[in-house]
Amino acid sequence: MRINWKQAAGRMWKDIREYKLLAFVLIAYYLVIRLIFSAFCPLVIITGFPCPGCGMTRAFLFVFTGQFVRAFHANPLVYGWILFGIYGVIQRYIRGRRIKGWRMMIGLLAVAMIVSYIYRMYLYFPNRPPMTFTHGSIFEKLLPEYMEVLRKIIPDMW
Repeated sequence: MRINWKQAAGRMWKDIREYKLLAFVLIAYYLVIRLIFSAFCPLVIITGFPCPGCGMTRAFLFVFTGQFVRAFHANPLVYGWILFGIYGVIQRYIRGRRIKGWRMMIGLLAVAMIVSYIYRMYLYFPNRPPMTFTHGSIFEKLLPEYMEVLRKIIPDMW
């Protein structure tokens, strides 16, 4: 198959123009939330608990720096998302086709992330990053009984 790089670049620039507002909003959200809360994840900010995606940013950075085992330990679903991304780029930009089955693939990855999350919480919480409790959450600040309830429910956490 011969790749027409000019057409691929044209499709990519079209998407960048179309979604630039969304990208701006996400970047602004990231900067403001990091500045205010020193975290990015809404679940961590509100409850202090890690989310199913916790460790994903680190995992991507580890993959891109060749630290594949560390990436797997940070969040094993990083490889599923990378494969999905590669498939999407090939379909959308190189072949110029719609990404067939993308909803199903994202749904499967989401279910796999939840299953992985439950498994990692069971094995690693609260002592192994990224599956650790983060103090200073909104619940901890607003609800004085929040930490007391957590101590009763999860005694190993303290």
